[in-house]
Amino acid sequence: MCTVRRVLLVVLVLLCVLSASAQEDKDMEAEISAELAAIKRFCVEQFVGFNPGAAQAREMAIANLFTAKKFRLTENCEKADAILKGSVTQSKDERFRAEGESVDFGVLAGYAGRNSGAIGAVRGGKSETLASAETISQASITLRVVNSDGDILWAHTEEAKAGKVKGPVAFALERAVKRLIRDIEKARKAITASGS
Repeated sequence: MCTVRRVLLVVLVLLCVLSASAQEDKDMEAEISAELAAIKRFCVEQFVGFNPGAAQAREMAIANLFTAKKFRLTENCEKADAILKGSVTQSKDERFRAEGESVDFGVLAGYAGRNSGAIGAVRGGKSETLASAETISQASITLRVVNSDGDILWAHTEEAKAGKVKGPVAFALERAVKRLIRDIEKARKAITASGS
């Protein structure tokens, strides 16, 4: 009987600890959502990664945020509600393929008589060779939003291959910034819904 009580007590304690941990997770998520929802002014720091692509990616991030018209952008990070940091990696894979085919033929004929002789030969051939080269570019963009205390509020990695119109860095960056804007809008809606 005593063992059953001990087991029940242990189970009860574990349930209390798990419940408290789940509540802490919900509180942390709500706190981060509130900070994301409150962002009105961004500062975009220099991106790290291959040069000059990282500097170009930073400029594209600024342009994408500016075009969205959802935030003010500042070069003075001390005035910003949040800082956007990022890294860029780009790789190129080159593939070369070649194949060939050829056919050769020949005929030799001769004639010899008493007083005369003749010999003749014919040779011919044909060959065909095909070759192709392909370069596949791909990029990986990682963005993170950091508050003034240095706490990471949001992070996302986007990978892309080169498209028909845009390069892989531009394509991945555009999708990552759209995801950031969508997540901030989602946090704002959640705050608005819980406040009403």
